[in-house]
Amino acid sequence: MGKKQVDEEPHVSGQANKPLSQPPHALPHPTVTQELRANADDGLSQQEAKSRLEEYGRNELDDGPGVQPVKILI
Repeated sequence: MGKKQVDEEPHVSGQANKPLSQPPHALPHPTVTQELRANADDGLSQQEAKSRLEEYGRNELDDGPGVQPVKILI
């Protein structure tokens, strides 16, 4: 189960794989859960979780350098 290649812009850390109609903080919570295809009480259905796992792969960090605290403070 590898990640599918997407012809769109590459994923940016901290952003959703598929953008919402507006930033999530600007939307009512029912709209956010609807656009994310989730349930506010139960989260993702088993089918939706499986579909996302197949489409995006596992949610894992790479072995990159990570965040450097000095750069955050500057």
